[in-house]
Amino acid sequence: MWCHVCRQYTVQSSRTSAFIIGSRQFKIHTIKLHSQSNLHKKCLQLYKLRMHPEKTEEMCKNMTFLLNSAYHLALEGRPYSELRPLAELLKKCELKLVDQYMNEGDCQILIHHIARALREDLAEKLRLSPFLSVIMDSPNNDLLSDTVAVYVQLLTNEGSPNTELLSLQRLSIANVEGYLQAIEQAFSVIGLRFQELLVVGFGVDGANISLATRDDLYTALQKIFPWILCLPIMISPPHLEILDAISGKELTCLEDLENNLKQLLSFYRYSPRMMSELRNAAPTLSEEVESLGDIRAVRWIICEPNVLNALIKEYFEVVAHLKEISKQTQRADASAIALTLLQFLLDYQSVKLAYFMLDYIAVLSRLASAFRDEPLTVSKVQSKIEEAIQELGQLVESPGEHLQEFEDNFQDSFHGVELKNLRVAESKFQSIREKICNKSQAILSQNSESQSCLIAKACSVLDLSAWRENIEDLHSFGKEEIQTICGHLKTLPSLSDDRNGVNCEWQGLKFSFSSSGFKDIVSHVSAHKQRYKILRQVAQIVKVLPCSIICCEKGRAAILKTCKNHRGRLTLEQMDNRLMLAVNGPPMASFDAKRALDSWFEEKSGQSDAISTAMVVKMMDDKHQSNETEFYPDM
Repeated sequence: MWCHVCRQYTVQSSRTSAFIIGSRQFKIHTIKLHSQSNLHKKCLQLYKLRMHPEKTEEMCKNMTFLLNSAYHLALEGRPYSELRPLAELLKKCELKLVDQYMNEGDCQILIHHIARALREDLAEKLRLSPFLSVIMDSPNNDLLSDTVAVYVQLLTNEGSPNTELLSLQRLSIANVEGYLQAIEQAFSVIGLRFQELLVVGFGVDGANISLATRDDLYTALQKIFPWILCLPIMISPPHLEILDAISGKELTCLEDLENNLKQLLSFYRYSPRMMSELRNAAPTLSEEVESLGDIRAVRWIICEPNVLNALIKEYFEVVAHLKEISKQTQRADASAIALTLLQFLLDYQSVKLAYFMLDYIAVLSRLASAFRDEPLTVSKVQSKIEEAIQELGQLVESPGEHLQEFEDNFQDSFHGVELKNLRVAESKFQSIREKICNKSQAILSQNSESQSCLIAKACSVLDLSAWRENIEDLHSFGKEEIQTICGHLKTLPSLSDDRNGVNCEWQGLKFSFSSSGFKDIVSHVSAHKQRYKILRQVAQIVKVLPCSIICCEKGRAAILKTCKNHRGRLTLEQMDNRLMLAVNGPPMASFDAKRALDSWFEEKSGQSDAISTAMVVKMMDDKHQSNETEFYPDM
């Protein structure tokens, strides 16, 4: 048995006291004397100060310093344990802080209250936004492989779209029911019901969800929201998803190239001696190999253009080095592996396919970059997908930039090295190229649900850059597209199904543009609510549809930074709170800790002021519980 209060403040109390160490021989008289001792009273005073702080101006100021420090740590992905050294630095700068709230548990609590304030702000924004869209992303991290990050895109008071993190949720099972449950739980965190909201758009990254599951998820969402538009977003590079889908029996060459390239790089990466020799022989390739980290964990190395370019640039040097190793009889194991790798590097089809992959990746990389551009509209995204499909078709008809370079430079040898299997490989290569491009085109065209794709194309009429300058052309411009959009959204509760009315509004909008001009459709129709009752809502819906993935990339970067800086695994709640700050929080200079401070004081004042003698000097029998495991929950 021991005294819980004194045991928490061993600096102030005697560390050799039986009430700290623990004893089985306490008498009632001894316990009463301890409760009246000065040391116990001092510890009790510290305990009360910690559990029930008085909300004075000085206390608020001191706690604000700690909240700012905790916020900084969360933004930078730093561990909770760094709060104390950071606070000590602030004290060194003659800032007064509260010593009782500097440990790891306190830092977690402070971050929790900041996240709570941000969630309250988000809930209010969602209530004020007329429409919203949901974006779902599976973080590309092994520690969080069973989680999904749910984002929402909403309209601000100014009418501009804004994307924020809603919550990081555990995925119970990787099927439609599991994903829907995760979305519902994410909204319940801020006290909202998913089914009761006007959700008009849904986007999901395809790298971690199969096409079949995505289609089933679209169908399930359309049963809840008949008007919802399910659109493709690309947080991960699209070539990862596509190569996963197309590599198989018909295109075994892709997996062969991948495995051979991984074997080549691993041959150097996991041997300090080989790595040293590679630095001397091929410095550019050695840098790329080191930057990859664990090669076995890389999903598709043939999708790494820097690695392929470095290998092509220093191809002659790598081949020469492998030939040298293959002749060294004293290194039998390395010699045998080098001979196998030489067969790969001297194969005509492998070298030519590597060049083709550079052209192929370039097309899909340009498509992925479209989702990182600002501002971005849903119609522009759709046009970018169509452009990528056309470019893949062109790669079938004629060589791309890199493949043309190979054909121009290759005569009887490649960089002075004679390649093997020329006749067989050349006849097969065209067939391989066609299959890769055709299958990739099919997957890109399936990326978005057909009806949503049709509406996305129609949305181009709400982009002023597509409007005609000629008055006669402008008069007939966009009539069919507006009717297509309104026809799809007719089941939306807040939208009127007045076809004649929307035609009149559309003609009036074009007349206003030709006579006075305006820079943004949403801003203009929002400023004239009575004149454009239907078009205002249509424009808001189009504006809020999921397109940009900048917020999702910010979330992924925050996860990587946090996991890298934490040795121990964080709980889901801790990671969720940290992400909320990193993604939704303002820059450090703009952070206001007032709401988080109020939340912290509310929690402290919610506890009872009355502390019974039994709680203050609670004696526990240590027959069943170890001395090292007895603490107050918040300590």
